[in-house]
Amino acid sequence: MPKAFRLRELAEHVGGTVRGDPDREIRGIATLAEAGPDKISFLTNPRYRAEAEKTRAGALIVPPGGGVAGHDLLEAAEPYLAFARLLELFHPPAARPVGISPSASIGEGVRLGDSVAVAPFAVIEDGSSIGDRVVVGPGCVIERDCSVGEETVLRPRVVLYAGTRVGRRCLLHSGVVLGGDGFGFATSEGVHHKVPQLGRVVIEDDVELGANTTVDRGTLGDTVIERGTKIDNLVMVAHGVRIGRRSILAAQSGIAGSTSVGPGSTFAGQAGAAGHLDIAEGVVVAAKSAVFEDLPPGAFVAGIPAVDHRRWKRAQVVFKKLPELRAEVRKLRERVAELEQALGRSEEADS
Repeated sequence: MPKAFRLRELAEHVGGTVRGDPDREIRGIATLAEAGPDKISFLTNPRYRAEAEKTRAGALIVPPGGGVAGHDLLEAAEPYLAFARLLELFHPPAARPVGISPSASIGEGVRLGDSVAVAPFAVIEDGSSIGDRVVVGPGCVIERDCSVGEETVLRPRVVLYAGTRVGRRCLLHSGVVLGGDGFGFATSEGVHHKVPQLGRVVIEDDVELGANTTVDRGTLGDTVIERGTKIDNLVMVAHGVRIGRRSILAAQSGIAGSTSVGPGSTFAGQAGAAGHLDIAEGVVVAAKSAVFEDLPPGAFVAGIPAVDHRRWKRAQVVFKKLPELRAEVRKLRERVAELEQALGRSEEADS
C-alpha cells in the first residue's frame, strides 16, 4: 500500500497552507475525474472549476484564495510546482543502476567515474570521460573524446558524436543525437560541395533534451545549449546556434544556423527561427510562428512572418471576415459604377 501522508505534512513539504482538516490522510495524487477520498488533486486552471466542485478527491492543491467548497485545500503560491514536488514525494525515482554490462564496448583511455552504469550494447569510444553516477542506456553510442558530467542520464539509443560535451545532471531522452554535421554546402555550377563541420556541441548543466531531438555541431565554433534549458521532443537546433540559459523549446520547433536565442526565451510548438538572427532575452514565439528578423528583449510574436502578437490577433480578426468584406467591396464597386453611369447620363443631358 502506498505510504500515507497527512495533509499538513504535504503542506510543509511544499511550503503551503492547509484550509480544512490538517490530519486528513493522503495516499497519492490523481486527476480530478479519477481521484478518491484518499487522493489529492489540483486546480490551477479556472476552466476546470466545475469539475473540481464535483471531484471525489480528499483534498485539492489550489492557489491562495482559490477555494472550492466542500473540500480540504492545500493552498500554494505556485500550485503547479507544488503538484510536481508532491509527485516526486509519492513516486520517488528508482535507484540508479550501477555496473558495466559485459556486452558494452569500452574503448582505450576511457575514464569512468564512481557508481557509473553502462547498459548492454552501449559503446564508449577512446578517450571519452564519464562522470560519477552517470547512466548510459542500452544501445547508446559515445564517440571518441566526449565528456559526460556527473549524474547525467542517457536514455536508450542516445548518440554523441566525437568531441561532444554534456554537463552535469542532464537528461537526454531516447534518440537524441548531438554533434551531427551541420547542414553546410557550397554550391558551384549546380553541384553541392560539403563544407567540413569542425566545431562541437556543448550542453551545459541541468539541460533536458526530448526524444529524437538533434543538435548539430558548428562549422568552426561550438553549438551551445546553456544551463537549465529544457527542450521537447523532435526539436532541431542547427550548427552554430546558442540557446540561452533556462529557455524552453517545445515540440517540433527549430532554430536555423548561427542564430542566438537569449536567456529565458520560449519557442512554442512548431515555431521556428531563420538563420543568423539575434533573438534577445525573454522572447516568446507563439506556436507555428516563423521569425525572420532580430527580436528585442521581451518581444512576444506570432504568425508567419512573426509580428507583435497583438498585431497578429487584430489581423486574424480581419482575416476571418475577409469573405464578407470581399462581398461588401464588390457591392460598393457596383454601386460606384452605377453612380458614375448616372452622373455621366446627367452630364450628357445638361449638355
